[in-house]
Order: sequence, then C-alpha cells, then structure tokens
Amino acid sequence: MKQWINHLLLALCCLTSVPAMAVEDTRLAKLKAEMLRLISTPDREQFMEVTEALKEESQKEGVERVYYEAWGNQATYEATHQNYTKAEEIANEIEEYAVDQNSFWGRYIALHTKANINLQKQDYQQAEEGFLKAVEFRHKYFPKESAGDDLQELMKIANHRKDQKAGLKYARQILAEPNVAPIHKGRALFRISQFAFNKNNVALYDSIYQVLMELKKTDGIAAIEPVVEVNYNILNGNYDEALRLCKDLSPDKQAERMAVIYHRMGKDKEAYEQMAKYKKINDSIVLVSHGNVVASCYVQMNNERMKLEQKMLEDDNRKLTNWLILTVIGAIVVILAIIIWERQKRVKLLEKKLVESDEARQQAEKAFDMKNEFITNIINDLRQPLNPIEGFSDILSTQDYDISPEEREQFCSMIKDNSRTITRLIDEMGELAYYESKKSLPMNYVWTPNHLCRYMVDSLRPLCKEGVRMYFETDLSDKFEINTNEEAIKTLLNHLIHNAVHFTDKGVITVACTEYGDNVRISVTDTGMGIPPEHRAHVFDTFREMGDNQKLQGLGLSICRAVVKLLGGKIWLDESHTEGTRFIFEIPTNKK
Repeated sequence: MKQWINHLLLALCCLTSVPAMAVEDTRLAKLKAEMLRLISTPDREQFMEVTEALKEESQKEGVERVYYEAWGNQATYEATHQNYTKAEEIANEIEEYAVDQNSFWGRYIALHTKANINLQKQDYQQAEEGFLKAVEFRHKYFPKESAGDDLQELMKIANHRKDQKAGLKYARQILAEPNVAPIHKGRALFRISQFAFNKNNVALYDSIYQVLMELKKTDGIAAIEPVVEVNYNILNGNYDEALRLCKDLSPDKQAERMAVIYHRMGKDKEAYEQMAKYKKINDSIVLVSHGNVVASCYVQMNNERMKLEQKMLEDDNRKLTNWLILTVIGAIVVILAIIIWERQKRVKLLEKKLVESDEARQQAEKAFDMKNEFITNIINDLRQPLNPIEGFSDILSTQDYDISPEEREQFCSMIKDNSRTITRLIDEMGELAYYESKKSLPMNYVWTPNHLCRYMVDSLRPLCKEGVRMYFETDLSDKFEINTNEEAIKTLLNHLIHNAVHFTDKGVITVACTEYGDNVRISVTDTGMGIPPEHRAHVFDTFREMGDNQKLQGLGLSICRAVVKLLGGKIWLDESHTEGTRFIFEIPTNKK
C-alpha cells in the first residue's frame, strides 16, 4: 500500500495544468460567456440565437472547436429540457457534417453529445458505452489532451450504480490524463478520498488531502467538499473539530458522519440516535418518491371495483329475467312488484357506492396532483441554482475566457449564493420531513418564554437590514414557566423571525409575548411588504406564489405549521394588521 501511495503522489506531481490557449477574439469570448449563462435558463429562443451567432463568428474566424462546441450545446440544451428527439436530431446532424468535412473534433463532439443525451435520459448503459467511445476517440486523435470531461461523466455513472471499483478506476484514469484540468483532478481525488476513508487508510487519505489543499491554493478551484474536512479530522482523531464541521453538511450526511464520530469516541448511545435520525431522513425521501405510485394504484383499484360491481349487477339482472320466464302466470304481478322494488333498492345502493367511489377517486387524484406539484417544485428549485453553479464553475475553472476581476468576483458570489440556496432548501426539506413524520413531541423541557424569546431576538438582530430595528415586548414575568419542547420552540421562532427579517427593508420587527387563557400567545410583527389579500389563505402552503411572482422563502412557514400542530397549538396570519405582516401562534402551558 505504501508503494501505491508513492506512485500516486509521483503521478500527481507530474500532472500539469492545461497550457493556456491563445486569447480569442473579444466577440467570441463574450458570445461563449453568454451561451454558458443562457444554457441553464428556459429562454430557448435567446439561447439558440446566441449559439447561432457564435457558430457564425467562429466559422468566420476559423475556430473549428468553438463552432462544434456551440452546436453540441444546442443538443445538450434540448436534452436538458427533455426534448430528446430534437436533441438526437441535432447530434446526428453534427456527426454527418463532421464526417463530410473530415473534422475529427466534430466527430468527437458528436460522440460526447450523444452520450450526454443518453445520460439525460437516464439510459446509463448507453451513456457509459458512448463516453467510453469518446475517451478512446480522444486518446487516438488528440493524445496530448485530457479526456477528463468524459472520464468524469463515467465516474458519475459508476457512483450512481454504486460500483465502487469502476468509480475508482475512472478516477485514477483522470489523474493519469495529460494536461488534466484542476477541477477534474479535484473531483477524481475526492472520489479516491472516499475509498481511503472507507478503508480507514490514514496515510493515503492524508496524502490526498494535502494535494487537494494545494490545488485549492495554486489552481484556484472552489473550496473542497466539507465532507473531506470532516473525514480528515475523523481519521486523525480530531473528533471535536469533526463534530464542529458537521454543521456544513446536509442533514442526512450530517447524521451519518456524527454517528461514525460518536461510535469512534465510544459514545454508542449518541451514535445510535444519529443513525436513527439518518434512517428517518432517508425513509421520508423514499415515502415522497413512492407517493405517486400509491395514489395511482388507489385510483386504479377504485376503477376495478366499480367494474366488478357493475358486472355483479348485470349477472343478477340476467338471473331475475330467467326466473321470471319460468314463473307461473298467476304470480307475475307480485313478482314484477318485487323485482321493481329490488331494482330500485340496488340502483340506489349502486348510486351511493358510485358517489363514494367518485369522492375517493377525486381525493386520490388531488393527493396525486399535490404530490406531483411538490416534487416538481422541489426539482425546479434545486435545478435553478445548480445550473448557474455548473456554468460559472466551468468559466472560472478554465483559462479560455478573458474575465475581469470584478466579473470573477461576481461569478464567485453567485456560486456561493446559489450553493447556500440549495443547502437551505435541502435542510428545510429534511426539517419538514422530520416534523411531519412525528406523531407527538416530548414535553420534557421547562421553558421561560421571556428568556428564550429575548435570546432569539438578540441572536437574530444582526441579520436585520440597515435601518431595521428589532424589539421584544412581554406582559409575562421572567419567572413565568411552561412545559414544552425546547428544540421545537426554537425552530418555530427561528423561521418566523427569519421570514420577517427577509421581507423587511425598513421599519421595525417586534416579537411580543403574552398569556391568553391556558395558552401562551407569541406574535412576530414586521413593517415589511405585507401579503396581498388574495394570497393570505395560502401562506402556509408549500411553494405558493406571492404577489409580484415572488415565491415563499423555502418551507419555513410549512415547518412552523407542522411544529405548532405537534405542540398542540395553532398558528395564523393576523389579517387585521395592514402595515406589514403579523404571524401569531399559541401553545398550551401544560402546567402540572
């Protein structure tokens, strides 16, 4: 193993950055930057216009590679937006034109694009075969260039299949490529670092960690994955630092890593709690993904039941008809009366069952639509920040573009903002799933409302925008105590105050506390933009649009509703408050 580590370090030292290419025409650079910006947007017409202009300009300048890359991005755009037939047509056109022009680079772009389309279609076998052909073609006709783009996609496919052996193979191939890009090198090292951690190979992991840190300093790649820092401290016994860094991980990874840390520290009880939390998060994701199948099966079941009942009724009618033919003429009148009565009774029963079935079908279809809407919104809200992150990362990681320091700083800022958006959304999804999966919460904490509210106001006051003031008012004594759940109350106040801070550009935010019968009533009032009357009924719904096409910030209010329900209270929007927004919630004191 030591010999393997030495070979790895020697290979890493020998790898060099891609040599700088000649500076392209300013118009070409601007068109390429605009293309990368638009590729993640729904503005198809503008994107196609820019790429056509780039193709025309690159042909005029004789820049073959830019011409085919712009053409290939047109197919990629169509595939990303699920227009697979159109994407395949474009890829075939590229291949035919490249063969006709005897362009090796064009033929490579056609191979790469077709593999990418199959990857978008989740046809992993065809995608893997396509990328392997692209790697072979690039090695054959461009031996001095890196095939890191294709190998990176192969590594992703292997990770999706949970094929660790294949993932490691492709990662090592990336490191062995000539002139490999720093970003590809970093991702390959990250994959190998996961293998080293799973094998508890401290020496190998430390060597990779040092190389990643050097890449971060010398090549300017983005910060290394937080889980790399956590794993580094776990392997080296720095458990307190590892626990501190876990806050930067997603809820599922955070719970998984904290379980490992506590187990190594000998705290098996805490490790078990974290593994239970990790299982709940995963179970909630599985429930969401299978919701559509359950609703669909429920509707189909009702339809089949209706058909069966109809068939049973037809059989009964046929039996009655045969029986009437054999009946004595003298009993025809009586029998007819009985038949009519029976038929009316069955019709009413059937009508009742049909109404019940129709109501059940409507409820199932409503649940089906709501589940689809929720999943679609989650996918769109994740995809929107992911696309600019990928686009701007590609711009920053290559030396093909002439980017000013101000533009570089702007791109980095946008990447960070979108990363925070993704992290916040995933955290809130996990938080909402956690509270919605609970049937009750332990009321084992003696809470002083004044102390906790004052603490939350003091903690979140620095987040207020310039000129906005935040106050706490109370009618309660500092000795007034109730029994409740501390974590749930903090979550509730945190989301309500954050919501007020976000929508208040000037004025005052006030948190007020009072006793109301057997309940404690707390209100959060702001002088912000307010909520239009037509949208107030939906403020606690998930992903509802608010005035001026602004969406609610994540799932905060939905989480508040779930928390208050578990605490046995209620929450509402005070519609009598017109100068901003006021949310009020009540929870029982639970005094013994």
